Amino acid sequence: MKIPQLLPSRPQRIFTFVSSLVVGAVTLVSNPSTAAERVEFNLSVLEFGVSVQDLEDFARTGKVSQELNFFVGHLGEREQKYVREFLAKRADFTALQVSQFFYSNLGENILSYVGKLVQPHHGLNGERAIRAALILAAADSEGLSVLNFLKKFSSDKVLLNREEVLAVVNKFGSSRKATERVIAGVERLSTIEAESESKVTPESLPYLAQVGQYTVNLQTETIKDAKRDRSFNVDIYLPQGLNQPSPVVVLSHGLGSNRKHFASLGNFLASHGFIVVSLEHPGSNSEQLQRLLKGYSKQVFEVNEFIDRPQDVSYVLDYLAQRFPNTANVNQTGVVGQSFGGYTVLALAGAEIDFDRLTKECTQEVNSVNISLLLQCEALNLPRQFYAFRDERIKFAAAINPVGSSIFGSKGMAQIKIPIAIAAASEDVLASAVIEQIEPFSWMNNPDRYLFVARGVRHVADVQDLINTFVPSVADFIPDTSIQPLKEFGNTLILALIQTHVANRKDYRPFLQSSFAVNFSQPPNEVSVIRSLTPKQFNDLRIEQ
Repeated sequence: MKIPQLLPSRPQRIFTFVSSLVVGAVTLVSNPSTAAERVEFNLSVLEFGVSVQDLEDFARTGKVSQELNFFVGHLGEREQKYVREFLAKRADFTALQVSQFFYSNLGENILSYVGKLVQPHHGLNGERAIRAALILAAADSEGLSVLNFLKKFSSDKVLLNREEVLAVVNKFGSSRKATERVIAGVERLSTIEAESESKVTPESLPYLAQVGQYTVNLQTETIKDAKRDRSFNVDIYLPQGLNQPSPVVVLSHGLGSNRKHFASLGNFLASHGFIVVSLEHPGSNSEQLQRLLKGYSKQVFEVNEFIDRPQDVSYVLDYLAQRFPNTANVNQTGVVGQSFGGYTVLALAGAEIDFDRLTKECTQEVNSVNISLLLQCEALNLPRQFYAFRDERIKFAAAINPVGSSIFGSKGMAQIKIPIAIAAASEDVLASAVIEQIEPFSWMNNPDRYLFVARGVRHVADVQDLINTFVPSVADFIPDTSIQPLKEFGNTLILALIQTHVANRKDYRPFLQSSFAVNFSQPPNEVSVIRSLTPKQFNDLRIEQ
């Protein structure tokens, strides 16, 4: 069942109700002899609650008790049906998988934070009880669901910490408003830039989204860096019939993903005459995540990936220079990365780790509106020294939804001197567009830089595919979104960026104008482009009403 389109007055109520249950289903603590019987709320001077039995009766039969009527009585039949299915929906994780994830560093950090919100007793963090209930529910024949989680919770009631919950709600609300203000401001700046540029019309430019003239041969190889004792797989997209050495593009996937994430882009760029390599980072790929879930690893990713990832790319360039000496021009290389891959290409472009900044950021309260900080703070486990990842062969970098605001900071980002593009998504709840992309863009002062902001897009644009891969049992609760027009537009932009700054084709610059984005991106995924943003301008956008 897909998420229904709710009436305007109802989404916030459903969100509050469902969020409370999810939080209550992911944050509790314990007396190991009893199960939770009530979810209690203290969101005002009055305490009130809902019994787990009432929730179960509602999920199974649709019966609405007097207590539950406060939450769902105003919902229509269709919305109530969705909430009922949500409560009972089973996520097919085994007890081992749940245990492995929530005993990892990242999982424990999540539990510690969420445990402050829901408690068996006032002031008692619920992290251990949450983990125990999740594992027990996953091991039970009924499986892991919100209802079964509550039934396995080891206290007779679940208390929502009023102050913490309201603080989180306020943070999310403030963040959402700030994000809207800043993105609207970027759109205004983009429009102003577009008005000052020469007009771009469909008739004046070729159609770049179509496949290029070259047939592409895909080669998959395993290469080994003996010095680091590290082997990894690469997909090499080779255009056939080249009559001169070709520039190179290297693609770096995000955390928990793999080299196939960029298969479409790899084929597309190679068809236009570039040698493209999509590599797999073994300590932070989907295989590493599967190793964790199967009990073969203790971590979601290995901390040394902060070092290994950029070194993987540099080694790939060394490998290509030897493997295709007459075909690959590695001295003219562009790099593209998404999320953790965005961190990777920022490091290769010259961004430097700022341990002082990172220490300060990570000793503060975890920012609930910027989950990527949990990943960045893991870098504090690295030896504290200067790391030089800049590779002079790289002439351009594109960072899509990158993480790096804390690990690099303003000082580290200012070290980037080569042309760079940063792409942000308005609906990114993992790496905040404002915190992780737009403000860091304002810290840079290199002349050729671009900020692309897309409306209606998440951290992982193809979220349906990701859910289908890892949690197929709940995939039907994720709304379908067609982003094909955005993919085509994005391919056009990336090709134009690579042609301009790697292949030195200045005739592609019109595709990088603000006017191109204003006139050619399509709703609901409109894209805005700006070429500059000062820290003062950013602050003005963030606070203006």
